[in-house]
Amino acid sequence: MEWIYRRTMQKRRAANLARREGEKSPCPIVSIGNLTSGGTGKTPAVQWLARLLIAEDWKIGIAARGYGGKLSEAGALVSDGKTIFLSADEAGDEAIAHARAMPSAIVSIGADRHRAVEIAVENGAEIVLLDDGFQFWSLPRAFDLVLLDAQNPLGNGHLLPLGRLREEPAALSRADAILLTRAQRATPEQLENSRQELQKWTSAPIFVSHHAPREFVDQKNGETLPLDWIKGKKVKALAGLADNAQFYEMLTSLGASEIVRLKRERGDHHRWQQNDFAWFEVAAQLNAYQSAQFDQLPVITTEKDAVKLDPAWFGGPLLALQIELEVENETGLQLAISSKLWPS
Repeated sequence: MEWIYRRTMQKRRAANLARREGEKSPCPIVSIGNLTSGGTGKTPAVQWLARLLIAEDWKIGIAARGYGGKLSEAGALVSDGKTIFLSADEAGDEAIAHARAMPSAIVSIGADRHRAVEIAVENGAEIVLLDDGFQFWSLPRAFDLVLLDAQNPLGNGHLLPLGRLREEPAALSRADAILLTRAQRATPEQLENSRQELQKWTSAPIFVSHHAPREFVDQKNGETLPLDWIKGKKVKALAGLADNAQFYEMLTSLGASEIVRLKRERGDHHRWQQNDFAWFEVAAQLNAYQSAQFDQLPVITTEKDAVKLDPAWFGGPLLALQIELEVENETGLQLAISSKLWPS
């Protein structure tokens, strides 16, 4: 099946890159994308760059596909930088997560990213960040930032469906910069091996980043709790990510004494329903008192999943763990992007 994917992908890519040659973007566009399918922590990276540009007084647009949203095909405005107009059911989880985390950003969706960018510009965006745009070949952009996992950037080296690669490693020649993510999980040797492997395919500068937890946010009342709140606590936890394990690892590293997980894990962009929550419990049968205590346990989830969950579904508080990106040599990456956005 890999050869079928390769042939189809290469044909589409060639046609769309040719189309891009004749196009002019309506504003400076920065694509934040992947070479692999999911699991690189793209959402915090988009928000990291949005914050930097907003701090410089730019009106920033975020154009997402709106995966899983009912209005993705038609395209829609999610937020005008003041008001969020759509639900996660309409816009998809990532777009709503962006709109909540970046309240002054103009957020739009569209399976056709040309339309998503157009909507953002029509509503005042001066620079647009293209969420997951590396394989949207037909849309011109000023800068391509490609995110890769610091431990294992190219997976098993195979294209979908045998591996995780969306394109061959040679496609990294289009990248303006590489950002290795979740470096906190990699050893120094793994980081060096990743650098050496990627340098076979690209001359773009390679930067390193860490996903750092910031705080917990109560989804019912908006109250924030410090990270040390979780120390010594037994909690329930759920996630619908491409890589759920990294979320649970982070909760353990923060000091949770026990993490109760769902009996059946869900994948990326799962649309949560109230009957999804069958938890692993202690081996012994719970008595009435123990059952009541178990029901009151705090439930910890991700920012992306929180937008699709109703706090009323749970006996205890529903808390989202806020994550932010920390980039080593942040100034260097900023300069690399700025030099392409505003060439002298």
